[in-house]
Amino acid sequence: MLKKFRIADEMDVVEMECIVDEMRDLLRKLASGEVPNDDDYTLSDLMDFCRSLIDGQRGEIGVKSGSWCVAPSAKGMPSDARVYLVFFPTYIAVAILTRVLLDYPAIPKEIPEYGDALRRGFKFATYRGLLGHGIGAETEMIEALEILSLGKVMKYLSLNPDFCPEMFQILKEIKEELSDSLERGVIRGSWGEDYIKAFEFVKDC
Repeated sequence: MLKKFRIADEMDVVEMECIVDEMRDLLRKLASGEVPNDDDYTLSDLMDFCRSLIDGQRGEIGVKSGSWCVAPSAKGMPSDARVYLVFFPTYIAVAILTRVLLDYPAIPKEIPEYGDALRRGFKFATYRGLLGHGIGAETEMIEALEILSLGKVMKYLSLNPDFCPEMFQILKEIKEELSDSLERGVIRGSWGEDYIKAFEFVKDC
């Protein structure tokens, strides 16, 4: 299980996708309560991972600063790759840090810059309006919402809307659009996107 955030040394798609998948697996286990535990992923391990996220937050690397891009650089990276290798790991990092902030508040107190890094991450995560790329834009948006939901991001922003007004506004607008579609009896998007599932993620915003 991933215990330290890492960035690929080279533009190796397989390695970069593996890092994103490992981050996603950690988030799911954090959300399910499998992590932390007394055996293979202690509270100390979780703290160390959060510290590695704070230390590993990216500066300007072909995209604005504040991401958790897993590639050496995003310069010249096509839009579809940016969604998966820049934005998705950022959504996951934001979700993990937010979940830890809510569920294990002692950890952020031990890590300088935790709040500032999380705020920068939230800001970066707004730059695509949570939309994906091309015909998969809505499908990937719903995937992004699921990630943020696992991190209790919606709950956190509903309690602290001023932490990132831009993200809070995006989530509210998505909720309003989905609510309107469902009221009109439209439960799926053009490519089969599940609007009912998506609404569940944002209903508390």
